[in-house]
Amino acid sequence: MNIYRIGQLAELANVSRRTIDYYTQLGMLNYEKTGSRYRYYTEDALNRLQMINRYKEQNMPLNEIKKRLQVWKQTTVDSEQVLLMVDKLSADLKELENELMELKPLLNQLDEQQVSFAVKQLSVRSSSLLSIIAMLA
Repeated sequence: MNIYRIGQLAELANVSRRTIDYYTQLGMLNYEKTGSRYRYYTEDALNRLQMINRYKEQNMPLNEIKKRLQVWKQTTVDSEQVLLMVDKLSADLKELENELMELKPLLNQLDEQQVSFAVKQLSVRSSSLLSIIAMLA
């Protein structure tokens, strides 16, 4: 397992040290302290920062991101649970694909602004599913 000091973590996650401090104060990131005055972050912190960045790209508020991170942390996952989650995500993706096929004829009747709005809504939903899949990988 890799261990990072705050500067290293900030560089890897492409965020500022101040952002890491803020997320740590909010309880979204955990660190370990050794005998020195340095804080050390694990690979989990890097993964959490990447998840936070993906959620922020979807314009999700920090309080909602924090809730999702807490749920993720509290969930202990064994291999059977992972398979169930993958099955559920596969079904969700298939449902989304079916919805897209049903909507395709309707999209031809919409103006540019309406199409842009519809695509954006579908994009948020699909990228949420894909970020969950990426976390499981």
